Amino acid sequence: MSERETNERLLRQGIEAYNRHDMEAMTEFFDPDVELYIDAGLGNPGTWRGHEGYRTMVAAWRDAFADDQSEVLSVEMVGDRHMIAEMHQRAVGAGSGIPVEMTNFYLLELREGRAVRFGIYGDRERAVAAVHE
Repeated sequence: MSERETNERLLRQGIEAYNRHDMEAMTEFFDPDVELYIDAGLGNPGTWRGHEGYRTMVAAWRDAFADDQSEVLSVEMVGDRHMIAEMHQRAVGAGSGIPVEMTNFYLLELREGRAVRFGIYGDRERAVAAVHE
């Protein structure tokens, strides 16, 4: 299996764990000192660090949405360590009950089978530009 295939398999396993709310499996996907980022203009923007930061980031998202599911649409490698995944997300507003769908782009920097950097962006161009930040 190529490194790209391995990284894509890890991403898909991470998304499956997220969809079933398996925090333990999700944190195994991330390096203990992972940097997490949600871009301005998206729900709950900000920066977090580490496994506890991931839990805080997800808790804020899940406070806003009663139900949410993510699906990988496509994956591309940018250089040797960066992966951009086009994602489709479906959610239901916690207070409103209104269904929401969106497409966004995950940027992952991977080392030794773990994400050391994870970002969510509203468009592919912002995700690609962030590779060089």
